[in-house]
Amino acid sequence: MNVVSRGIKNAFRSPLRTGAIVLMLAISIGLILSMLVARSSVSTKINEVKATAGTAITVSPAGVRGFSGGGTPLTTDQLATITKTAHIASTSATLSDQLGTTDTNLVSSLELGSFGMRQQRFDSTPSTDSTAGTAPTRRAPTPRTLVTGTTNPNSVSTTGSDLTLTSGATINGSGSDLVALVGSDLAAKNSLAAGNTFTAYGKTITVKGIFQTGNKFQDSSIIMPLTTVQNVTGQAGAVTSVVATVDSSDHVDAVVSSLKSALGDKADITSQAAQAAANVASLQSIASLALAGVVGATIAGAVIVLLAMVMIVRERRREIGVIKAIGGSNRKVIGQFVTEALTLTVIGAVVGLGLGVLVSGPMTKSLVTSQGSTTQATQGGSGPNGSVRAFRGGLSQIGTNLTQVTASLTPQIFISAIGITLFIAIIGSAVPAWFIARVRPAEVLRTE
Repeated sequence: MNVVSRGIKNAFRSPLRTGAIVLMLAISIGLILSMLVARSSVSTKINEVKATAGTAITVSPAGVRGFSGGGTPLTTDQLATITKTAHIASTSATLSDQLGTTDTNLVSSLELGSFGMRQQRFDSTPSTDSTAGTAPTRRAPTPRTLVTGTTNPNSVSTTGSDLTLTSGATINGSGSDLVALVGSDLAAKNSLAAGNTFTAYGKTITVKGIFQTGNKFQDSSIIMPLTTVQNVTGQAGAVTSVVATVDSSDHVDAVVSSLKSALGDKADITSQAAQAAANVASLQSIASLALAGVVGATIAGAVIVLLAMVMIVRERRREIGVIKAIGGSNRKVIGQFVTEALTLTVIGAVVGLGLGVLVSGPMTKSLVTSQGSTTQATQGGSGPNGSVRAFRGGLSQIGTNLTQVTASLTPQIFISAIGITLFIAIIGSAVPAWFIARVRPAEVLRTE
């Protein structure tokens, strides 16, 4: 009987012990596979989040906020500088303007109310029927209609809300045609439909589509191609806002630093770096926990094999001595015991991998749920009410990211689990092999 067959046969000499060892190994290897699946799934989600969440950087003219403040629009050269900055994947440029009663035949669908009256009080004009010696009364201001020229008319950053076309078709943001998308409220107020026209800035504009966002202010506005708005308002090359999308949230801080260096004090730059860090932090903690689980389960499996083989070697010292006495070499004896360890490990691996396949999904879900609860309890329950409200949007995004993590078992994970299994068998056999090599036949036979 050769070394391999003898080693396999010896693995079943004590069925009870073999069963116990296989069961413990199966649990360890099943846990290893489950943790590998969890870590791989979370790592995939981390890469996805880094590429999509918290990657927006907003660049606006210094001192300008909406239609307040001072400053001058960004220029074409500055826009080119932003676009060419390393790690910026795409940009969406806008130029905002407002239509008054003399600029268009449209009637605004907004009612100013007390707040709007207060904000536009400086734009009201004295009445012409004031009597001598009395202060002239002022006519109430009229609401304006927001016009947004953009290179990306379907971007959420253009309206601040999800934009849905209710009729017609979208427009080409990179074109210069006299076309527009009209908000649903403004369209209803002026009885406009796709294909109709209206006048603005002395031009005839064709309505290509009607959009709805669910936001009353946005649904009372107009979206046009950027170049079109620049042309009809006499602001060639002007831009009032640029939203730059970075290829990964890892690069947001570096891109912000580069833009501040390139644009200097001519632009205000804001980013979502804090949100990006919060989005990834909760997922990274799960990945770290899963890695710790892999390491712990690997150590446990190696210790199980090690202790089992040490016990077996001590029980068979006389047998080892006899084999050596009749000419058996250390290599053959060690090979026999290594084969026995491998047999036990392989059987445990087969059972453990099957167990891991069954529990990997629930295990990943359990880790994600546990971490999600911890994150909400830690971040959502601290600070004053104002701080809680400030973090609510970020926490909602974190919760969404966590719930979207799903277990995914790939061939690479299976290969990794098998490799770790072999590592467990090798480590578990190393010390027993050292003990075997030190067994002296004469001493063993004399003491026995």
